[in-house]
Amino acid sequence: MSKDKAIEEIDCQDAIAQLYSYIDGEMDDHEAMEKLEHHLGHCHSCFTRSEVERALNRRIRESGKSRAPDALQNRLREMIEKF
Repeated sequence: MSKDKAIEEIDCQDAIAQLYSYIDGEMDDHEAMEKLEHHLGHCHSCFTRSEVERALNRRIRESGKSRAPDALQNRLREMIEKF
């Protein structure tokens, strides 16, 4: 981004609406990404929310690597078989 180019401001509602696709790496609009990053750099509330969401995503990914106890797996299998 050139220094003389002003970034159009977005509000918190727009930032939050775009936050999940940004965090998940699904945002392909460079200008929208630039606006969101600018907003996150200036808005403590939205930045904090983005950090909480990132931490939650990490925890979810990490928990997916662990194995459920055998008793839980057996109960789930039995429930599925009943359907």
